[in-house]
Amino acid sequence: MHDFMDYCLRTYFKTIGWNDDNQYSNLCSASRAILDFQTPRGLTFAISKIQFPLLKASYSMNISPILNGSLGYLFTSRPLKVDPSEHVNFIEMIDRFHINYVPKNYLHGNFDNSDNSKIKDYLLYGRLFVPTGRLEAIYSRKFSQWMQCVVTAVSDPRSKAASHVTTELQYDVGQWCTELSYTTDGELFGVRGLYNFTNYNQEEISTNSNNEESIVQNKMKKKVKDIETPLVERNVFDVPSESEDDEEVEALKGEWSIGAELYYGIRERSGGVSAGIRYRTLPQFSSQSPLSVTYLINPIMGHMSAAFAAQVSDDLALCPRFDFNMYSYESDLIIGAEWWQREKSDIECENQSNDDTVNKMVLQGEVNGIVKATVGTSRGVTLLWEGRYGKTLFSLGLIADLTSKISPIRSIGLQFQYFS
Repeated sequence: MHDFMDYCLRTYFKTIGWNDDNQYSNLCSASRAILDFQTPRGLTFAISKIQFPLLKASYSMNISPILNGSLGYLFTSRPLKVDPSEHVNFIEMIDRFHINYVPKNYLHGNFDNSDNSKIKDYLLYGRLFVPTGRLEAIYSRKFSQWMQCVVTAVSDPRSKAASHVTTELQYDVGQWCTELSYTTDGELFGVRGLYNFTNYNQEEISTNSNNEESIVQNKMKKKVKDIETPLVERNVFDVPSESEDDEEVEALKGEWSIGAELYYGIRERSGGVSAGIRYRTLPQFSSQSPLSVTYLINPIMGHMSAAFAAQVSDDLALCPRFDFNMYSYESDLIIGAEWWQREKSDIECENQSNDDTVNKMVLQGEVNGIVKATVGTSRGVTLLWEGRYGKTLFSLGLIADLTSKISPIRSIGLQFQYFS
């Protein structure tokens, strides 16, 4: 589950219209949400306060196994719409499998020169950990509708090697995105690029909605329409209509993306390169379950990874991932799943057929919990349960190694979040 500051940071990028999923570093975000989730350790309490729309504050304390804590502040150039933990949309607080597709094509000649577009949005964030004295800071500045700069810094008085500053210049026009980065840790320079191949035009995409809520509503309307048609009026030998043919064609529409990364460290005088490819269905078109297929390769290190993530039902998503090293022949297989828990809905759709039978369907309620589980050949079993209890949000995690006879449970943790 995202902490309050991470939630505000994502809300900020969403408010200014920046899609961080359209980056090479987030090429495998769909599979990572299912397989690489973080579990809490020990007992943690986090309390956050919305001082006013421009300023947010957060305080956290970990009681077990070691007593420590942190305090952080976040300031933005424009107000953020952040609801308290009691009423916040739970699905925005969790890192879940979803295809966040926001079609855009920012043309330099069509740039809006209104007063709103001239505002260069910025963000300031700082977090201090006690008693270690570790300090984290983020500064983000948006220069234009398609360019922004993000500077992150870490200062650790216990280890000078851990202190560093990283600067990223991001340029995103929708169809392609590039990132230039530099970090003082090893004087590392890097460049990343991602290009999206699409088999549709911008006029066609503009006629469809790019909002997840409207997509869910369209699926629900389709289910209601199926129920409204009595079974006695259906014939399996009927010739498919044009609308059914269109749905089959739309189900084949997707997006191919290809990207690469190149980096070089001046201090170590060594570099690296990686490349990846991704295919995913588009929720604006496809009436089938969303899926994402990714493949990454690092030829210098000899590592390759392939993952397939798919939503097999409205509340269940599965993902296997296979890692292999061409030089050492080491491999790892991990399988994960996530299941959404929903509130009970009292809304029902009824339809009376010719034989006076009534068909009922209970519409799905809002998501108020999620359960994740992974099992792998090297990491063992990981479980995570996140939900809402009263006015607070909680996360319960467990990491176990069933092959260990001494201590099969590696860690267990519980975290509570409250903000108002």
